Amino acid sequence: MRYWIPFRHLFFTAFFLWNLLWLPVSGLTATVDRIVAKVNKEIITLSELEERVFLKIMNFRKMNVQPMPTKEQVMSEELDAMIMEKLLVDAGQKRGYKVDDKRVNSAIQDIEQLNQLKEGELELMLRAEGKSMEEYRQKIREQIMMSDIRGYEVRKRISVSEEEIQEYYDKNIQRYWVPAKLKLRHILFLMEDELPEEHKQIKRIKAQQALIKIRSGENFASVAREFSEDVSASSGGDLGELERGKMVPEFEKAAFDLKEGEVSGLVETPYGLHIIKVDKITPGGTLALDEVRDEINNIFIKDKSEQEFRDYMNELKENAFVQNKLFSTPTVRPGAGNDVLAEAPESPLSSQEVGLNSSVEPNSLAQANEYSKFKSFEEKLRYYKNLRDNQRISEEDYHKKKQELLNHL
Repeated sequence: MRYWIPFRHLFFTAFFLWNLLWLPVSGLTATVDRIVAKVNKEIITLSELEERVFLKIMNFRKMNVQPMPTKEQVMSEELDAMIMEKLLVDAGQKRGYKVDDKRVNSAIQDIEQLNQLKEGELELMLRAEGKSMEEYRQKIREQIMMSDIRGYEVRKRISVSEEEIQEYYDKNIQRYWVPAKLKLRHILFLMEDELPEEHKQIKRIKAQQALIKIRSGENFASVAREFSEDVSASSGGDLGELERGKMVPEFEKAAFDLKEGEVSGLVETPYGLHIIKVDKITPGGTLALDEVRDEINNIFIKDKSEQEFRDYMNELKENAFVQNKLFSTPTVRPGAGNDVLAEAPESPLSSQEVGLNSSVEPNSLAQANEYSKFKSFEEKLRYYKNLRDNQRISEEDYHKKKQELLNHL
């Protein structure tokens, strides 16, 4: 079961290539298209938003997200995301930022591998949805640009002072304590409970013989290969480095009582009889600040990144024309029936609940002219949308007409 977390906490925390794959949306019913948001000279239509919302809700159901958000919540969150995406793309274009074809090709290969698509299948899927490969490549290019711009803007705004690092180190000094470790070898003679007493006695004699050989100067590893019944016998009884709490108590006490290079007597544990050798002792201690500086610095960068990104997006919004009209008028969806997109509550959300500059109104002559252009655009867009829905023009032609309208705004 997954838990739904509002978009504002997750946006761009990761770059998921699967989001770039347009999947069939045959479950969508007819929508009377309208503009739901305006971002500078770009617009977002209801049909574009509902396509994303449909896929998001289906994904939530697949992951068994609980509690399931309402359709209004998902629409608001997704529209926030789409507005942010347009602001980021606009910021990248103003900088003259370019994403080369090599990176786009690499992303497409990743998508094909992730979705187990053979060569050419992706293009066929796009055509079936009335979309072109060039449109899709542009979408990928924009996603890469958004990720790059976000990373660049956040990195340049974050600074971590030496005082912050020192203070964090002092407050969390216990995190950097490294316990003492022993590099150990052993020889084991297994003593199962069901083993007859005479067999146990034979094993005790063998253990004494092995110990005598070691005390006489024979190589511990060689004796371990000859006598040990543990899986470590082939490696000369090597157990690697161990710290307190990783061994049975009897074995641990005997091992930590030894000095470096010393060999124990016979040590009895629930597993049997052991002969233990300490190859090396690494004393416990606190890691120096220089050893953990990069780790602490990365903790601060991670903690500050989300806030810096929010601040950057707020700056972009303040310097842009952003109007959110999602819940300003009722949405008519003929024949919605039991479709997932028809599950939204009837009551509209307030502008405060939408979470963006949803109450932006034209407050100057220039903005009033801009507003009237958008209103005329909306009427023309509905006309072309009707032609597409009645299959009088293709999906690709519809997008071309929409772009032509945008170019005249």
